[in-house]
Amino acid sequence: MRKLTALLITLFLTGCITAPKGLEREGVSLLSLDKLVVEDYACQCKQARLGGKILSATALQGQMKLEILSLPLISLSAKPSLSAETNGRFIAYLEGFIDPERLKEQFITVKGTLKKPETGKIDQVDYHYPVIQVTHYKLWQLVPDYYYEPEDLADWRESRRMGWGPFWRPEPRLRYVLQ
Repeated sequence: MRKLTALLITLFLTGCITAPKGLEREGVSLLSLDKLVVEDYACQCKQARLGGKILSATALQGQMKLEILSLPLISLSAKPSLSAETNGRFIAYLEGFIDPERLKEQFITVKGTLKKPETGKIDQVDYHYPVIQVTHYKLWQLVPDYYYEPEDLADWRESRRMGWGPFWRPEPRLRYVLQ
């Protein structure tokens, strides 16, 4: 009975972790820049879901051009993984206008169609940017999150036995997460 209860709770909680509407994995053939090959550009019909940190944003006539430092996505939530190594850069075109200053240094997940690559420069080096015409996107907010390491709580229990009483508490640690 306990195993069944644990299984049901696990299934219920994983149902709460889903990608935002429009950013689901269904119909997407490219989920990482590492998997991109030259043949993917041929039909210009491949669907891609990529994400990362926005390095620059440029307002064009009727659309925004974003240069994004690609980060692997967490598969269930579609959030960029903050602790992962980058796997390149890409350009995303969004319809409409968003103030470029609002977009700089933000994290984003985009879903759209892979188009022809563009050539640009990173410092003095020529770079071929994969291009995505975005149909759906989500901007993520970087928020502080306080947490306790399990060892800290174990020390707290030990200190109560040694007479420190209920007034001593371990210091919470700070990390940043995307919401």
